[in-house]
Amino acid sequence: MTSGESAGRDGAIAFAPSEPNVAASCCSLLYASPLAELLVRPSLHPGGSAGTRELLQAAGLAPGARLLDAGCGPGASARLAAAEFGLRVDALDANLTLIERAQSSGADRIRWRHADLLALPDGPATYDAALAECVISILPREPALAELRRVLRPGGRLLLSDVQVMNPIPELAEIGPLGSALCVTTAWGPGELEDQLPKAGFAIDRRWDRTSSIITLIDRIEARARVLNLAAHDLGLDLATIAPILGGPGLDALGLEPGAIRRSAAAVRAAVTRGDLRYVAVVATAT
Repeated sequence: MTSGESAGRDGAIAFAPSEPNVAASCCSLLYASPLAELLVRPSLHPGGSAGTRELLQAAGLAPGARLLDAGCGPGASARLAAAEFGLRVDALDANLTLIERAQSSGADRIRWRHADLLALPDGPATYDAALAECVISILPREPALAELRRVLRPGGRLLLSDVQVMNPIPELAEIGPLGSALCVTTAWGPGELEDQLPKAGFAIDRRWDRTSSIITLIDRIEARARVLNLAAHDLGLDLATIAPILGGPGLDALGLEPGAIRRSAAAVRAAVTRGDLRYVAVVATAT
């Protein structure tokens, strides 16, 4: 092990992460909750597995290529990349709980690592591609992109999907942790991707719109919340009672109590309908 590296429980390679910002903390709190995973799984980002598959297909990577999954969460995208595309994946996340949970499911050709995305534990030109799904928006842009460029070989591909705000949406600042988890409170601004990626050493090859995936994710969260509420009611319980049983913080801390979900969903849908909120996918080449 190198300096600053330690072994987490179950053997996960761990690196001490630096202090996260507020948005990243909200995402970390939410994504580590078993209840949140029930509401959002299998993927904790808009587009889900279909969006990940589309990015990997656009990259055209050969089997055996090395992929960094930056901000891998519970590991759905990493498992897809390894199983369907034959890639060798390093799946990194700043949340050790998520890494340990992902590692416990097992997967060939994946190395699970607890690491700070602003200080990646790899040398220059390590990877053929980096996957960053709804993660750069919750981090300081310039250092995050600089780290990804550093660990990519020249000609390597950055596969990015993230939320973009086209006009100010004040109500989204008030929807709590769920809004942060959906990346809407720290989304990219108009033209910011086109400005920041070339500055960081990337040439944009292709960009396409996946805004409908935001609505799909919101629909899934609302539908599952209703099912969980009904199941809890049949047992004489409620979601506030179930959350501590499953482990993790309560619903108020997560912003997942039913009223908050309804308010968040309404705000996000209205923003998408107005054209103020978008979800974009980008494939860029390290120059």
